[in-house]
Amino acid sequence: MRQLSGVDSLHVLEETSTQHMHTIKIAVVDPGDSGPLTIDEVRRWARETLLRIPPLRWQVHKIPLGLGRPVFVDAGPFDIDRHIVTHRLAAGAGPEDFDEVVSRIASVKLPRDRPLWELTVVEGLPDGRVGLVFKLHHAIMDGQASVRFLEVAFDGGELPYGPVPAAPEPVPSRAGLVSFAVRQQAKLWAELPKVTARTVRSIRDNRSRKKAGAPPVVNPLSGPSTRFNRWPLAERVYVDVTVPFADIKSLKDATGTTINEVFVTLCGGAIRRYLAAHGETPDRCLNCAHPISLRREDQRDDFGNRTSYWYVSLGTDIADPVERLAAVKQSLDAAREWAKGDQELFAVWQDYYLLFGVMTLKTLSLAERLSGRPAFNAVVSNVRGPRPLTLGGRPVVAVRSMGPITRVLGLNMTAWSYGDNFSIGLQSCREFLPDLREFDTHLRDELDAFHKAVADRDQ
Repeated sequence: MRQLSGVDSLHVLEETSTQHMHTIKIAVVDPGDSGPLTIDEVRRWARETLLRIPPLRWQVHKIPLGLGRPVFVDAGPFDIDRHIVTHRLAAGAGPEDFDEVVSRIASVKLPRDRPLWELTVVEGLPDGRVGLVFKLHHAIMDGQASVRFLEVAFDGGELPYGPVPAAPEPVPSRAGLVSFAVRQQAKLWAELPKVTARTVRSIRDNRSRKKAGAPPVVNPLSGPSTRFNRWPLAERVYVDVTVPFADIKSLKDATGTTINEVFVTLCGGAIRRYLAAHGETPDRCLNCAHPISLRREDQRDDFGNRTSYWYVSLGTDIADPVERLAAVKQSLDAAREWAKGDQELFAVWQDYYLLFGVMTLKTLSLAERLSGRPAFNAVVSNVRGPRPLTLGGRPVVAVRSMGPITRVLGLNMTAWSYGDNFSIGLQSCREFLPDLREFDTHLRDELDAFHKAVADRDQ
């Protein structure tokens, strides 16, 4: 039995019928010289390999009366066929049709009576390619853990996890779960004075850096309310926008910045273009929640979540991409400086879910209602994707990701680099952004404008 961390628990306990807490990871497999991938091969691969990866066997159990964080129990050698779905696209289907299938997959919450994942095998892609669409609950793995999952699941990956247990792990009784929760809560609350002291030191350190002239960080509730800053509905819409990775790297090199800084700037420009095209240019600069990984090398097989968040400006009030990049870089630098105080503290406080959930989240919701503004506007995430993958000797020609939307952050823009591609997965609610595909044009136009602005600067 494994107790969920506070961050993992948040993804379970905050999930509702409309707020789905799963992510989507997509691998597109080319036939290569081996011929098209078949459903039978996928099922065999799932039984022989996927079943051996521990988080794909974890089934979640809540603690009665909400007395503590949930636990994972190893389901052992379960019927993996229940987790595999097949879909065939109509003849002549294109990328938009594939995105629509992913949208429908993302619109349905994962069932809780089995381990928290599902694989949809999508046949009928052009050139005999097959799409493997993994729906993975965020509680079992974050972005970096998902990269590790893909690298061990496909050809050449090491599986250092041991064999599948011969039988399911026993599920504790209600009384056993309550007893476990009480013991864990006692240990947790005994540490509260130390955590409080850490928090006080962190606040003091940040105040000292501010007095020393460190740039200010983005504050909650500082951005405007937009059409996508509402509580989510069940129906999702997903769009993939893949651009040459070389285009992103050339901007990084020309400006002396980072891939991440260029990407956040690009997202800010695309959002600015979209809102302007709809006559909804806001009078305030939008901001975003920007996930960062806390995972060390020795934690790569721990799975679950090892993340915190930086809160940064998207620079949507600045038209020129180079000028916007400077503002975004300053905001990211400020967040990085702020995080030096105690990067783990945010995750530590989430272990106190009864306190964090009841007080912090409810206070935040009240502040949003009273101010009429969201805490933050969007989620913008950038992950270095896996090494080149193959399955049964067939090359994986594309890897894509889609992150969840939570609370009133109704737009998620998650980028994964893979090979020569930089794939940006967009997700929102269909009712908020039924024309989400317009972002394809806006992102590409902004990328062109970015290159032009850099060239004009260098003349």
